[in-house]
Amino acid sequence: MDIDIILNEFTSPQEAAELGLLAERYGVRGVWASNYGWSRDPFLTLAPLAQQSTQIRLGPLAVSPYELHPLKMANLLLGLNEMSRGRAMITVGGGGAVLQAIGMKRERMVRAVRECLEILTADVTNKSLNYEGELYKVYGYKAEWATDKRPLIYVGSNHPQTRRLSANLADGLMTSDFCVPLMKDFIESTHADLKEAGRSPADFRFNNFWAWHIKDDAAASMREARRELILRGYLGEKYFQPFLSDDEIRLMTDNFQAFLDAFMNSTDVIEGVPEELVNKMIDNISFAGGLDAIDKAIATLNEFADIGLTEIALRVHDDPADAIKLIGEQVMPRLG
Repeated sequence: MDIDIILNEFTSPQEAAELGLLAERYGVRGVWASNYGWSRDPFLTLAPLAQQSTQIRLGPLAVSPYELHPLKMANLLLGLNEMSRGRAMITVGGGGAVLQAIGMKRERMVRAVRECLEILTADVTNKSLNYEGELYKVYGYKAEWATDKRPLIYVGSNHPQTRRLSANLADGLMTSDFCVPLMKDFIESTHADLKEAGRSPADFRFNNFWAWHIKDDAAASMREARRELILRGYLGEKYFQPFLSDDEIRLMTDNFQAFLDAFMNSTDVIEGVPEELVNKMIDNISFAGGLDAIDKAIATLNEFADIGLTEIALRVHDDPADAIKLIGEQVMPRLG
């Protein structure tokens, strides 16, 4: 199983280049630049790394056709691919933080993602594309200059309908915050989708967004993990059902605002929620703790690999260079 790194939305192009080159030296497969309404543009953020690196893949995570017309998305992606000499990738999603920032609603999301994928995967290097979709139209689009190997296109999806789209139209699928049992079921369902689409699972990539908090300082790690816990599936019940009881889930959802307040106030204090419940949530839906937590993380990574996950995208937080070094030196050499 390959390892990717996800950088946060505040990473500058210069920092992305430094961190990406560090990751490349450790054999990390890819670097993703986060895409939010308040972030730097992920394509521009990755441009210096595209020019300076030689092996690592790189791409924005995730971009929605609601925020960017698929033709313009294609131009940016092909441009990044040209700069990186065929190493670009992208995750297309239905939209989240950016849509909230611009006040748009996700209407006909499945149709929008489908048409975006059909445009992104069309051969525009040898002939002009004329596309008449229900939501998007493209006339006379031809990119003769895009002669590098085609970029990888993922669908970002935790849901059945867009999962099936990925099986029909994309190179891979990226889920987020799926623990091993959920990931196993999703991969098995995608295999059935691929079979129905006449495709082999061997040619398809499975990735999973997963939070990395492990540090030399265990206390600092847990503070960071508590602060970010609201983002783990946005506390959706299905993400925690494999390891929380019904009463624990009810307590979690009843205190949603407390988790949100901790994130918004950048604090590790989650008012009104028992510490043992918080620790149980963190322990099962992220990697956190001191260096003694690495063995458990490696065991979980091998479990992910055993069920068919081909890549995992580790979201690093504070002190990203330290996290990349820890992953590169103490995790990657020990993966099965």
